Amino acid sequence: MRRLFISLFAILFLFSCAHQLSVHQINTKNISVDTYSGSVDSAIQVIVKPYRDSIANDMSKLVTVSATSLVKAKPESKLTNLVSDIILEAATNYCISQNMKIKPDASYVNYGGLRASLPQGEITVGRIFELMPFENEIVLIHISGESILRMGERIAIRGGEGVAGIKLGIRDEKLATLLVGGKVVDPSALYWLATNDYIANGGDQMSMFSNPADRIDTKIKIRDTLIEIMANRYKRDGIIDIKEDGRIYNEQ
Repeated sequence: MRRLFISLFAILFLFSCAHQLSVHQINTKNISVDTYSGSVDSAIQVIVKPYRDSIANDMSKLVTVSATSLVKAKPESKLTNLVSDIILEAATNYCISQNMKIKPDASYVNYGGLRASLPQGEITVGRIFELMPFENEIVLIHISGESILRMGERIAIRGGEGVAGIKLGIRDEKLATLLVGGKVVDPSALYWLATNDYIANGGDQMSMFSNPADRIDTKIKIRDTLIEIMANRYKRDGIIDIKEDGRIYNEQ
């Protein structure tokens, strides 16, 4: 027992006298990863190639041809106008197909939800996936005019976003004018707004949407409907030429 006590005491003494270590220098080195970093496994390549080729073929399919490049900008832009118009059109078509006695009044798409520009000339499926890489779906929410006005105030603070069915004036980062369907918004009335599920759930500081009077989840992927409607327009009308129309503007 005495020997055990002495051994434990010696161990504690050694640890108590040990010097504490501290980091005084850090060395780093980048290790590049490229095609020369390792040999290609031909067996895996054989397995992967059919899937890779199939995806590449799908992504290269032509959707439409644009007369100009489509780049998002504020207060409005050709790209935000295009996407918000398509969301409103798709939501309207959904209500008709489901024999619903309602019609969307407006649509809203958050600026940050558009992740790429679309080029002048040919626009492929792959380009639409770059623009809309998420699995967001179209949602219809029945909200008060007061909520619409709060949305307008948020858009004004941000300097603009994507809307359709709305005309919005901004002065000194504040909401100056807001019309829905060409009419002044009635705070006590109810409006149907088409947007994405992320926004409908109150995302991107849009908490005014999180408790609507009613909600319809269409299950329509926004990316899919962009591809479908843009392709149909191209077949019907040829080259698309999106315009800015002053739906969001800065007042003097």
